Amino acid sequence: MGLYSGVDREPIWAALFALLQAQVGSSYTTISRQHTQPPTLTPDMQNALFLVQSRETRVSKPPGTPVRLMLSGFLVIYFQAPQPLLDDIGQETVVGATALNALLKGIDDALQPDDPTTGKLTLGGLVTHCWLEGDVDMDTGIYTQQGAAILPLRILVP
Repeated sequence: MGLYSGVDREPIWAALFALLQAQVGSSYTTISRQHTQPPTLTPDMQNALFLVQSRETRVSKPPGTPVRLMLSGFLVIYFQAPQPLLDDIGQETVVGATALNALLKGIDDALQPDDPTTGKLTLGGLVTHCWLEGDVDMDTGIYTQQGAAILPLRILVP
């Protein structure tokens, strides 16, 4: 039997997806665990949020104890950047960064701790901790109206 044969990963990813649907679903036309990118993801399907699994890492603990499992993934956001109609350069009333900042705030708010004793998001006790960590890559609609952000996600399994 493998070292992680008892870890059922699907309830963890499903719980995180359900949390995102409940907390930020109203801000998105499309929310899925199956990543779809433009141009297949059309403007009328956006704002879009995807939860993507990407890696597992075994984390060492003291000798004689089982290692812990770290799940990694990404939240991928796509949105259509608003286009200023007749605004002069430097006098824009709306920019892509404004739309993206609102979506990022929603994600931050959704991932607040659910365990007051530890101050961590545990997905209802399924995991030790779920959090965003690392560099967020962003395109606020620099060359086209298509905007995107990729947020790195970590989940520590007990």
